[in-house]
Amino acid sequence: MSSADPVEKGVELLRLCQQLQSEKDGVDRPEPFVIDKSKTLDQFARDIGQSITYMQSLHKLLPMDEQLAKLGRKLEAAGRISVEYGDDYAGAALNFVLSEHGLGEETNQE
Repeated sequence: MSSADPVEKGVELLRLCQQLQSEKDGVDRPEPFVIDKSKTLDQFARDIGQSITYMQSLHKLLPMDEQLAKLGRKLEAAGRISVEYGDDYAGAALNFVLSEHGLGEETNQE
């Protein structure tokens, strides 16, 4: 399964969520990213549009995460980093690269 499949599934689910909520509310909202002044662009519709934008950014971010994890495994094998239980290779690799360039641990990992 490519990284695009779950992303597209997520986008499809968000569109369906808006459609179902619109039917429930009786509000005629435009399709995400469609400009239709005859329909109601309320906060819910804007939130769905923003969520779809975030979802679509995963097309770019997931491959980067995979590359960082691969780099992290190589750095660990070379003894340059140590990845503890609960940590991830991608985050460890990013922290290593940032610290190598004087930026420290400025990433927000949750």
